[in-house]
Amino acid sequence: MNTSYQEFRPSPALQPFVECYWLHCFKTRGREESPVQRCLPFGTLELIIHLDDNRAHALFNDRWQELPQAFFAGLYQDAVQWKSVGTTRKFGIQLKPESLPQLFNVPIASLFNNFTDLETFFGRAINRLVEDVYGRPDIQDVIKASETFLMAQLRNLKGSRNYVIEATQLIRQSKGSLSIKALSEHLYVSKRQLERRFKDHYGTTPKMYQRIIRFRNAYESFQKTASLPNWVDSSHTFGYADQAHFIREFKEFTNDIPTMVFNNQGHYYRVPGRQLIRTHY
Repeated sequence: MNTSYQEFRPSPALQPFVECYWLHCFKTRGREESPVQRCLPFGTLELIIHLDDNRAHALFNDRWQELPQAFFAGLYQDAVQWKSVGTTRKFGIQLKPESLPQLFNVPIASLFNNFTDLETFFGRAINRLVEDVYGRPDIQDVIKASETFLMAQLRNLKGSRNYVIEATQLIRQSKGSLSIKALSEHLYVSKRQLERRFKDHYGTTPKMYQRIIRFRNAYESFQKTASLPNWVDSSHTFGYADQAHFIREFKEFTNDIPTMVFNNQGHYYRVPGRQLIRTHY
């Protein structure tokens, strides 16, 4: 049994839209199952394709369900448990949330805390990408096909100002530390209007997205220390009111306390401190 996970940097033209490409491989004999892992909410969208015949399974409503060959996951606020059954390769395109309205002219509000198969969401045109990458042994070929598909979507870009997209980017740039009041004042829109339009776009509030981004940055800070962090210092560093607030928020997004997460990082899908591999453009 062997498990590996790698992330790959997108080409410069796609970096405003794509956070990374990733490949998760579980190699075993027969139908042996991988250890159960958790996908944590990081404020991104995921376009995920199984590259071979076997499928991963996810736990929904206390029941393990086989995932589609290719599916799209919207913004999540909950941790999702999953496992591989048999040798499995999953390829993912991790997108910034504003990418969907920009590149595909589609809203993602209906997929908050949810997922669907690719064809249902994008239409039959997406099947060409799935067919192009299926079965390819070389990850660079998979990434090249994905980049060709995404580059073609750049023609959908519009030059008009969109304050929801600006708000999304500012929340990330501030690492979730910018208040919604300050955000709305910066964008010259009312707080109520920003909240309404944000929810229309993403299916959740700017406050929830801000909380997710703040949690993400706190979680990724684990890579900076080999020893157990001081949670009082962490709570102040990332703008939480106090340690109790930090732990409460952390538990909401991981279903566990920070110390348990730190001590069991191998149980989580995304490993902090990983280096992005440069692709061959």
